[in-house]
Amino acid sequence: MIYLDTSLLGAIFFREANAAELLTWLERLRQRKLMVSAWTLTEMASVGGIKARTGAIDAATRQQALANFQRFVSAELGVVEIEPADFRTAAVFIDGPLVLRAGDALHLAVARRLSAEMFSLDQRLNAAAEALGIGLIAM
Repeated sequence: MIYLDTSLLGAIFFREANAAELLTWLERLRQRKLMVSAWTLTEMASVGGIKARTGAIDAATRQQALANFQRFVSAELGVVEIEPADFRTAAVFIDGPLVLRAGDALHLAVARRLSAEMFSLDQRLNAAAEALGIGLIAM
């Protein structure tokens, strides 16, 4: 099972420079169960909002990217709900020596609960996953 982080999905659906390469990687991994959490859905909406507010994309591009993302989630990904214990685990991760934002700690808590490998473009998140013994997908 592979847990996909928002940094990866944002790069794909908001068409960053490496989007085609990332899609190729996902296609190779497709036979393994690809997962996101409900938190990822919120973060993707936030990414779109930030990109629109900063002028990186227009409103129509934001709307289309998020619609494409929602279709992809429905067709290709498993979505796991956040459980109360995930918030407590995330708080423990934040309270430790790792430098984590709350959202990243929550992604790690879910990945750990699922015994999933993490696929992320965020190097700080990858370092934290490695420190916590969560497997990583490397490109």
